[in-house]
Amino acid sequence: MDHNADALHAAKRLLGLGEREEEALDVLDLPQLYTKPSATTLLTTLADLSSEPVSWEATPTIRTPHGSGTSTPYPKKKKKKVKSEGLPGYLTKIVSSPLAWIEDDSAKERIWEAASQRLSERSGRSAMGAMERTFVIPLQPLQDQSTGRHSPNETNPHLLCPDAYLDLTLHEPALTGDSLGLKTWASSYLLAKRMTLLRTSLPPLPIDATALELGSGTGLVGLAAAAILSRHLFLTDLPDIVPNLEHNAEVNAGSLSTHGGQATCAVLDWNQPQSLHVNDPDGDYEARTFPLILAADPLYSSDHPRLLVNAIRYHLSSERHARVVIELPLRDAYANERNDFGARMNAIGLHIVEEGEEMGYDDWSSNDDEPLEVRCWWTVWAWR
Repeated sequence: MDHNADALHAAKRLLGLGEREEEALDVLDLPQLYTKPSATTLLTTLADLSSEPVSWEATPTIRTPHGSGTSTPYPKKKKKKVKSEGLPGYLTKIVSSPLAWIEDDSAKERIWEAASQRLSERSGRSAMGAMERTFVIPLQPLQDQSTGRHSPNETNPHLLCPDAYLDLTLHEPALTGDSLGLKTWASSYLLAKRMTLLRTSLPPLPIDATALELGSGTGLVGLAAAAILSRHLFLTDLPDIVPNLEHNAEVNAGSLSTHGGQATCAVLDWNQPQSLHVNDPDGDYEARTFPLILAADPLYSSDHPRLLVNAIRYHLSSERHARVVIELPLRDAYANERNDFGARMNAIGLHIVEEGEEMGYDDWSSNDDEPLEVRCWWTVWAWR
């Protein structure tokens, strides 16, 4: 008996892969309020309408990311497909209805809350509230279709083994203003998974080495790297981002420790790369310290290439085995920033020794039925 085939078949069944596409329901097929549906019926319907945070997987696996908003959990996939036309109005009617025929006040609150959450999901990530997300990072590399090497992005029954993956739970606060570092981006998830490959291709890190992540955001890349590499990672960002980063590091500290990893969060302003505030807020961290620097999606301003390269030049070890790993989304609007970054990296003596492109999905979209496809470019840089 082919146990791998059986496991993969079971995973596909759980995910609904290979099944005939179900015809989408019309909003009129849903329970209508004039029929006075029960609380259970409404809650079940609202759960079916849940749009999970996009997994960023081209092909979903049994271990794709999932999350929750308030008290209403996101399922691993939509249980029913419903046409989007008329759904906002349907949900708004539920939110505004007194639900007078339902006697249980707590049930009413759950219904209103769930309907409100479904509305926010359909307004895109920017309109959603705070959420917890669990990201599943493979610890064992799989076959990479593009390079012939192994890839962490491929469905494989071995991922059904608990020892083959790492669960990282991250808190994403409600987005306000321009605090884009409070969101987990597709490139971060892709780079976090790619660390299983890079572990075998990067020069070995000394057992007492520390690595640095620049612009850590919610911490996904740095936390994954700490566990996968079994090393101490410094996760850094701006002052308004670090409190949530520290929270995520604390929540996942046990998982990192299990794999020999450790994460320390610190404030690092690229305008002053020498001011890496760890324990002493007035202290400066020694230059040329880190043999490995990581960054995902760090360029979204014309100033960022210069600032990022200056930070890299200050903190990267001068040893020939030192490496910088960057993953960037290939957004047309930021082509100039990518080119500027590459030119500046070359100017300080760094060049690309390994690179590739991969596809992921983001949830920065107002259309809940069409996740945003994102092509990303990963690079490994070394001194000439």
